[in-house]
Amino acid sequence: MPDKLIIKNIILDLGGVVLDIDYNLTLKAFEKHGLTLNDNSTFTGSNELFNQFDCGLINPDTFRQEFNHRFGVTLSPKEFDNAWNALLLNWDTERLSLIEQLKKNYRVYLLSNTNVVHFNCYNQLLVEETGKELKEYFHRAHLSFEMGIRKPQVEIFRRVLSENGLIPSETLFVDDTHEHITAAKMLGIQTIHLEGGNRNQPLVKALKGFVWQKGKDKG
Repeated sequence: MPDKLIIKNIILDLGGVVLDIDYNLTLKAFEKHGLTLNDNSTFTGSNELFNQFDCGLINPDTFRQEFNHRFGVTLSPKEFDNAWNALLLNWDTERLSLIEQLKKNYRVYLLSNTNVVHFNCYNQLLVEETGKELKEYFHRAHLSFEMGIRKPQVEIFRRVLSENGLIPSETLFVDDTHEHITAAKMLGIQTIHLEGGNRNQPLVKALKGFVWQKGKDKG
């Protein structure tokens, strides 16, 4: 468990930590269009096309066209986006309230591997649900498609630290992916591996050991 007396900054992952996701829903959505994907590797950095899209190196139209060509389908932009976004589950307002509480005692940041199609979808759903955009919940949001780089590259963590003037030992990073946790540790960042995501290991319980204690210490 990180040292509650040192932590001043918290960096949160999005998918699986702040927002629950289910890759199987997108796999099933594509199956309805006659496309069978055996696993979720299409949505990871091991897939170079996806990696370029997640880093904002290609635009949505190019990504859709390349996707159709690679998998031999002819999905319209709307059909593709609906299937692509199916993995995004509903926002948990209690978790959002937790983030707002954290901001009273910590500098809170978002660091997410995400692409513009997903971002536009979940951000709009959040506005409809709460009247606030995602970036309003954090002191600053760092998104891979805006940064041109993605986790687990160590450089993305180095940039977040540098751009916000954060000291690694005073910074906690919470993510559900082991490789991302390992990369953050290389820079001396304190970490919590939310293995299996929030649905298996709730964020509020993972943070409870030091977050609420700090608020109490402040009186």
